[in-house]
Amino acid sequence: MSKKAENIDIEVNELKGKNVPTWEVVIPNKKAIGLIEKAEGRYRVTTTKTNKILFAKNFESSINDLLSYFALHEK
Repeated sequence: MSKKAENIDIEVNELKGKNVPTWEVVIPNKKAIGLIEKAEGRYRVTTTKTNKILFAKNFESSINDLLSYFALHEK
């Protein structure tokens, strides 16, 4: 059984002062849903609520993976 598709508005904010390029993905006026870090040529995605780790080859895929995980498991 699949869930109904819906749009989720997000903000992607770069975090300064980190050892590797890092971005925080936030649902405006609600909460942060995860962090994306670029290291060793790939993107490491960590969910905020459950600390699950996902890996992606590009930045766009990492955002999509985080949103998919959030919609399926954390919402």
